Amino acid sequence: MSVVPHLRVLTQNMFMRPPLIKNNKSDWKDLRLDHFIEHILPKYDIVCLQEMFEYASSRRARLFAAAEKLGYKYYVASERRFLWHMAIDGGLVILSKLPIVHMETITYQRGMGPDWLAQKGVLYAKVDVGGGSHTHVFTTHTQASYGEVVVTQPDVKRRLAQLYEFHGFMEQVLPKYRAKGEPVILTGDFNVDSRNHQLSDPEHVSYEREVEDGINTSEEGMAMMAVLSGHGIDPKVLGPDNQDTFKSKVVFDLHDTLKERLGYHPVTFGNTVVDEHGVVHPRETILTTTQDNKVMHSIDYVLWYNPDADQHSKGIVASMEDVGVVPNFTPGMPFTQISDHYGVSADIRFARKEKE
Repeated sequence: MSVVPHLRVLTQNMFMRPPLIKNNKSDWKDLRLDHFIEHILPKYDIVCLQEMFEYASSRRARLFAAAEKLGYKYYVASERRFLWHMAIDGGLVILSKLPIVHMETITYQRGMGPDWLAQKGVLYAKVDVGGGSHTHVFTTHTQASYGEVVVTQPDVKRRLAQLYEFHGFMEQVLPKYRAKGEPVILTGDFNVDSRNHQLSDPEHVSYEREVEDGINTSEEGMAMMAVLSGHGIDPKVLGPDNQDTFKSKVVFDLHDTLKERLGYHPVTFGNTVVDEHGVVHPRETILTTTQDNKVMHSIDYVLWYNPDADQHSKGIVASMEDVGVVPNFTPGMPFTQISDHYGVSADIRFARKEKE
């Protein structure tokens, strides 16, 4: 088949935890999944999901059956886990309307705290977009932090160590399966907040604003990009006794598409609204824990890698045409949005290189 003209991609933390787990009165899991299948899934060609757990639930199977009817004939997912594994699955899913011709997965070193239970990791899918070209899709979910985050705390180091494993996985996979000019996207809930939460005009505005106060990148956000790209970090970033640099032999020229396109780090978790009196309120309270209300974190990403875009053997040039946050609000439902996280969507354009 000829190359597709464009590819619409969504990454979304679904907040579909195993049964009986909830934050507040109800997580509305079944109703949210129904709404997602009916109103959101039809819009995309590739969908990357996190926290779509299979453990002790039929929801993932129900999603796969519904997705197939919508044209998603291909999928990869985290491996099932049972009681004797002393763990639940990683909750990762990639759905595709285009053929997945190869897949691989890794499981990270075990997480800390509540994350010890979930076998988090990375999924990889090589997607045939036609015309002799492919798109390489990764999705991940890393170690979470609970409460205030300080870059020297142990869960931050564990998260960066997992991202170092992610880089190593890319080093193994891409030389084998990627041809020059084929785009690579890294998607998911990285749990790294790239906002530094410093007010740019505290004398006049006493609360954090999404755009004006989201321009500068946090220390951990910079560390994330340095580790994933392979440059590594100054070990003292994680404390005076730390010796890990997470530096790699291979360097990938990764791009934070949201920051580059928007000029700031958009909120994807714990957003706020400000009323006419200047009082700040949490944007979502039904699914989000009280301690996470109003945190204004930017933790969901689509990263881009295609340094040799003009060197495809078939003359196909792939470019990131658009990227943005999709809140996926749900008017008229007993919950206000599809998840406690916003999604991120991206449009990839494919075109034949004009002959000179």
